[in-house]
Amino acid sequence: MSKHISSDDNGFTEWLETLPSEVKEKFKSGLNKAFSYEPKVAIFGKTGVGKSSLTNALFGQDACKISDVEACTRDPQEVFMKLNGASKGIKLLDVPGIGESAERDKEYFRLYAEILKEADMVLWVLKGDDRTFTSDEEFYTTCMKPYMDKGKPFAVAVNQVDKIEPFREWDVANCKPGSTQEGNIAKKIIYVAKQFGDLPVSQVIPVSANEKYNLDKLILTLVNKLPENKKFITMNNMDEKLQEREEIKKEKANSFIKVVHEIIDALPIPELAKSAGKVLVEAGSKIVESVVSVGRKVLSFFGF
Repeated sequence: MSKHISSDDNGFTEWLETLPSEVKEKFKSGLNKAFSYEPKVAIFGKTGVGKSSLTNALFGQDACKISDVEACTRDPQEVFMKLNGASKGIKLLDVPGIGESAERDKEYFRLYAEILKEADMVLWVLKGDDRTFTSDEEFYTTCMKPYMDKGKPFAVAVNQVDKIEPFREWDVANCKPGSTQEGNIAKKIIYVAKQFGDLPVSQVIPVSANEKYNLDKLILTLVNKLPENKKFITMNNMDEKLQEREEIKKEKANSFIKVVHEIIDALPIPELAKSAGKVLVEAGSKIVESVVSVGRKVLSFFGF
């Protein structure tokens, strides 16, 4: 293998080159298995709550059609998001919104049930200034809750919270609510959690797709229960500006480290060699950017 290896990754790729060829192949196989899966994110909610806008804000591109006049998503849209231009990535399942008609809702109920079976994580989107969430609660209780009770990662995004009264209090310069508005948003979150059958408040996240508010917290909540490799892949496909947020950087780096540590532990090499590899993959300097950089180098080193 004659790929050029940069010297700015604290020696991890050099450590890889010292491994016997058969061990290196085991490492490659482990890496391939860990990062070849394509997580599926299902995004649900009533028509008009901004599902497509939020999807585009999270993933940094116009993945889903948007309209201010009519319901856009009448059929499930499966959008493949690539991992930094490579062949691996995640699949977004943007599904039709409930609430258009009773007839359509019955049809969507069956559709939702099928999608829930294959989704790795579920995001339900509400509109912040809506007064009632009866239909959302019904769908959650009858269709979704059994999956959530089994541990499927789930979060509720209360979107457009910048429109919650007093909306003129919104701090545009700092992209955050004013003090009174923040208090009303907190009350709304508690109300939503109760509407969804005493859902933990920590799983109900106030956001604004248009204002790019609180999207990092939503991401971390959504991926919290995922296996480390799916967590890394999901965050690695988020909007590049979101990936610059400190908490996202840390979680992404930690996820990568844990996956590679598990792969190293399974290698048939002495414990001292394993320890050396683990130390090196942590990038020595403890700088998060370096760890993530090592992650990219290791993936690209083996053609990912």
